[in-house]
Amino acid sequence: MDGSRFASFSPVDRMKALALGLLLLAAGVYVGATLMEPRHVAWGYVAAAAEAAMVGALADWFAVVALFRHPLGLPIPHTAIIVSNKDRLGAQLARFLGTHFLTAEHVQPMLARWDLARELGQWLEQAESAQRVGRWVQQATPAVLGALDQSDVRQWIAGLAQRLLRQVDVATLGGQALAALTRDGHHQQWLDGLLQQMARWAEQASVQEQLTDRIARELKELKYVGLDQMAARLATRKLVAALTHTLSDVAADPAHELRRRFDDWMADAIERLQTDADWQQRVAVWRDAWLDQPQWSQPIEAWWHEVLKRLREEAARPESDLGARCAQVAQAAGRQLLADDSLRDWLNTQAHQVLLRVLEASREAIVGFVAQRVQVWDAQDMSRVLEEHIGRDLQFIRINGTLVGALVGLLLHALTQALL
Repeated sequence: MDGSRFASFSPVDRMKALALGLLLLAAGVYVGATLMEPRHVAWGYVAAAAEAAMVGALADWFAVVALFRHPLGLPIPHTAIIVSNKDRLGAQLARFLGTHFLTAEHVQPMLARWDLARELGQWLEQAESAQRVGRWVQQATPAVLGALDQSDVRQWIAGLAQRLLRQVDVATLGGQALAALTRDGHHQQWLDGLLQQMARWAEQASVQEQLTDRIARELKELKYVGLDQMAARLATRKLVAALTHTLSDVAADPAHELRRRFDDWMADAIERLQTDADWQQRVAVWRDAWLDQPQWSQPIEAWWHEVLKRLREEAARPESDLGARCAQVAQAAGRQLLADDSLRDWLNTQAHQVLLRVLEASREAIVGFVAQRVQVWDAQDMSRVLEEHIGRDLQFIRINGTLVGALVGLLLHALTQALL
């Protein structure tokens, strides 16, 4: 066999050839030494060493081969150990993995040394990494938004909004909002604007004419008090003018009596909304009646669809700067992580806790997965793969057995001769 062909063999095959070569060498030496033994006593020592080398080589060959297959194809008991015990070995390996590796006490020290936040900050701070994040976001956004715009998702969003709104104490929340509004007199400012708009609207001649006609038509009973049509219109016109002047007076006078009454009404409403069980029950009934409308969810679904549609169109535009903005945000987040020790500590703590919880919750599943994968793996394939990975080291056992056998055989022969 030439050297180039030998070099083309795999490392395992080369080691097998070397071990076999030593065995054949020992056999040749044994034959030659046995034939030469009558000529000189030293050949007896060589023959004994070669004989013991052959025994050691054959014994270790048998032991190594028995791990993976039946030696010479003979069904000798306790051979082909890996093939015969594949499932049991897989279960033991899975249990060993779960007991000595996938536990909080073993993983936590490693996590404590892992500064995830710093590594993430250093990665995000690099312009190339931030731009990569931006490209990922821009590429993934249309698909993600499209998935979120499915009818099932829209219905789920509407149902979630309905459930959340049913849990809201609208009365108390409304009372608190009104209290915040009145605290600095903002309600009076809103009232000013409303009154001014109403006064300007009512002061228009066309509006007053329309109101006069409408009220005069509605007050048909005026004819029973002896007023003719002209008198009715004149009285109605004065009523409309008085109303208009009242609106203007209230808008212009911060201390007007109607304003104080409005303040009193607001204070009473705020108090009742937050403390009166009857008012709170009424508001809750109104809230539920509004939410129970058959078509209530349609505006929510339409709003959700419209928002996602616009975002998707924006992300899909070639000239969109979504990726650039996301890259800037990512790079700024990286710099913030590197500059803020407390933020990094918090993020590391949260990440470690999440990983440990996930590990604890998934450990049995991982162990079961390993055992299952080994179980469905073909025994012969598994044996072949293991032999490819550890076979080279196992061939050293054969080589060492040959050499150690030769040494032991030489020592035993020498000891025998000395005793004789």
